[in-house]
Amino acid sequence: MPRYSKQRLIDFSIQFFIKKGISEDNARYISELVVLTEAMGFTTHGLASLCEYDKELGLSIDPQAEPELVKDKGATALINGNRCMGHLAMKLAKEKALEKASMYGVAMVVVRNAGWIGALGVHLISLVKENLLAQIWAQSRGYPLCAPFGGIEAKLATNPVAIAFPTGMEPVLGDFATSAVSWGKLERMIEQGRKAEQAIFLDKFGNGTNDPSVVAEGGSILFLGGENFGYKGFTFALWCEAGAALAGVQNRNLKVPEQSFSLLVIDPDNFAGRDSYLAEMKAFILSLKESRPRPGKESVRLPGERSFQLLKAAEESGLQLDHKLLILLRDLSEKNKIPEFF
Repeated sequence: MPRYSKQRLIDFSIQFFIKKGISEDNARYISELVVLTEAMGFTTHGLASLCEYDKELGLSIDPQAEPELVKDKGATALINGNRCMGHLAMKLAKEKALEKASMYGVAMVVVRNAGWIGALGVHLISLVKENLLAQIWAQSRGYPLCAPFGGIEAKLATNPVAIAFPTGMEPVLGDFATSAVSWGKLERMIEQGRKAEQAIFLDKFGNGTNDPSVVAEGGSILFLGGENFGYKGFTFALWCEAGAALAGVQNRNLKVPEQSFSLLVIDPDNFAGRDSYLAEMKAFILSLKESRPRPGKESVRLPGERSFQLLKAAEESGLQLDHKLLILLRDLSEKNKIPEFF
């Protein structure tokens, strides 16, 4: 399977977004994140997402829109995305959060009415490299896929959460849907004809099943914890809704596909101190790594460890793209009259 350099893929993505009406500077910023997402193994949210943007730019997403600062007070801020590319709303949110965390030690920025922001975790990498702790929790409107715990009809999206914090070594990075599987993984399972190992879906009658196809027939995805303990994922999903409500968004009009999110940033210097924090976390992580592995496991693996390994390999040797993705990208090249890159 051929490998492609990160820069080659970024250049292709830039040309795509420019063709869709996005400015060159914004196209470059978004493209770097898209390719970073692919390189870290979040393939459902990486280069394949260009196909979704090909459909949504000019419809649910305004390629010319810019995020707007609505309220700026103390350690908090409110941003209106104005249906812009979600990456741009996140960029402004991070800039404000960095500014406020340096002043107050803690910052929280909420954003409403943005386009899809892709994989949440990649947005946190620049923050955790500054030895800051960060969390994002997001609400999606327009994609009801999950029923409330104990119910049947889908009312909520797969509202995702991402957490990142420094450890004095490789950072910990967790990025997951509050449902048993994300929307992207659901689509991939259906496309590949795969079934889940457990009954993590409900059919339209409320019966548990491992068949993902029931979701498109009036069924739903169970939350993290499954049939018995799904109230845990349900609670997280409601927390995402509460964050959107802080931004002034109600999840009533399910026909409008938008994302609203909350970003929390913490500076350890304002607590016991950065050096103390990093020393404690490094010692703790090393102690976790000393745990005897379970049968069939090589060692304890921290959240994000595999993604950072994939990123390192991509930077050294390029990215491997499967045959189906290459076909999709070639079709995008032809449709948008972009010079052949593949």
